[in-house]
Amino acid sequence: MQHDDLAYLGHMRDNAETVRRLLTGRTRAKFDADETLQLAVTHLIQRIGEAAGKVSASYRDSHSEIPGS
Repeated sequence: MQHDDLAYLGHMRDNAETVRRLLTGRTRAKFDADETLQLAVTHLIQRIGEAAGKVSASYRDSHSEIPGS
């Protein structure tokens, strides 16, 4: 495992937590009506994907419990 893998996983967790915090207590209608919130959530999900793409193949291979690995 590369040291950076833990950093990428941490970034993914932190961004996912931010998405959860932003969406907690909001209805789908409120989300749909808030373009700024939509852009923020989209950006955070994009950052999660970018970090996921940087996790080493050896780490992914050694953690088959992670979907998509």
